[in-house]
Amino acid sequence: MTKRAKKIITVVALAALMSILFCSCSTADLLSLFAVDTDAYDPATEMAADVLGKTVAQENLKSGDFTYTLYSDGTASVTAYGGSSEKVEIPPQIDGHTVVALDNKALYDNDQIKELILADTVQVVGNSAAMYCANLQKVTFGKEIKRIGVSAFESEADDSNGVGKGSLQEIIFNGTPEVIGEKAFYYADDLTEIVLPDGIKEIGPWAFAKCTGAEKIIIGDGLETMGDHAFLKCKGAKEIRIPGSCKVIEVSAFYQCISLENLTLEEGIGTLRKGAFEECTALKTVTLPDSIKTMEPYVFYNCESLTECVAGSPETLEKDLFTRDDNVRIIAPAGSSLEDYARKHKIEFQAR
Repeated sequence: MTKRAKKIITVVALAALMSILFCSCSTADLLSLFAVDTDAYDPATEMAADVLGKTVAQENLKSGDFTYTLYSDGTASVTAYGGSSEKVEIPPQIDGHTVVALDNKALYDNDQIKELILADTVQVVGNSAAMYCANLQKVTFGKEIKRIGVSAFESEADDSNGVGKGSLQEIIFNGTPEVIGEKAFYYADDLTEIVLPDGIKEIGPWAFAKCTGAEKIIIGDGLETMGDHAFLKCKGAKEIRIPGSCKVIEVSAFYQCISLENLTLEEGIGTLRKGAFEECTALKTVTLPDSIKTMEPYVFYNCESLTECVAGSPETLEKDLFTRDDNVRIIAPAGSSLEDYARKHKIEFQAR
């Protein structure tokens, strides 16, 4: 059963009492008054079984240092680890059962683990599975990985200096997850690079936000959805490549990537949402593919080093694409929407 909350309408006996006490409200008004809308997604209630479409048969089974859940089809999910090893390998089998998941909070707040290796059989890493593992330095995903859950490897923030308390330096993909969930690697600021393989379909909101140490962000072909703020404040990234399969660069996706110098946006991208590359202060030139049809406000706002933008003719242009007092030159087709924009905002224009 899926754990996404459903709309619940609760009518209490108080309604009858209110009616007795001369309330002029109709029954329909009272129903509306006491309606509780809980249509929000709650990651704490969505377990690996829900993602995999499996039914739980037995829970809290023990095998060595592992606790696991057994599904009705004979497969299993690791739900806890009680050992003290610095290197933890999630095995392909437990008590003869194929391990298909590392479940929610299975390793939560474990400060002993330095390396995590997931067997090729593991398809799902659950929500908050290895959240706040302060000393975890390396994670290897197996060949069958399909989904990395919400906050799966999120690091705790150090509020005193605005960085993460985690130690994650390296991610190895032997397989390709279709989904990387919201805040999956949030504040993993010791990562040296973020290189994602071909075939990932969805990167959730804030998934790699504040990974400040990564100097390179390369997203493989096939990406369809990039959530808002996905790579916000990746301040060390000098190189970013986004494939054309990703049709929309969402709100503030690369906000304050202040070291960005080499930006590659491939043909096929159609929309740049509000503030997509705002305050990328080292960016000097950018070439936009002709496929871009919509540019929302502040796309390149406060990119103070930007001197040249080469583009086609977007159909929709909104206000403040560039900083008002910057020195950018727009190079686009004569008679295009960008020529009109440049004239209107007194920006230098050159016809392609």
